[in-house]
Amino acid sequence: MTAFMPITLRFCDNKTMLVGSVADAETALRHQWPDKTAPAYMEAARLVRLAVEGSCCPRTAFEAFSKTARQQGVLVVKPRSRAHDWLDAAAGP
Repeated sequence: MTAFMPITLRFCDNKTMLVGSVADAETALRHQWPDKTAPAYMEAARLVRLAVEGSCCPRTAFEAFSKTARQQGVLVVKPRSRAHDWLDAAAGP
């Protein structure tokens, strides 16, 4: 079981990876990214490293990681399933 809702990444070398934990994020950061010198990437890498060491909240690190993946275009966006729509309708306003 993953710690977070898993996200799929497609790196510059066209390899994909499912990331659902801070440990997975640490591994993913070692793959090919468009710009490893970008401030958001460097901050995400720092927060992931701190979360692995136990001195940062894992959720904060994973959110920073997801944000930089989205910014750099490596996040694979999947369409919402019909199940999401059903759950939203059941939850109501």
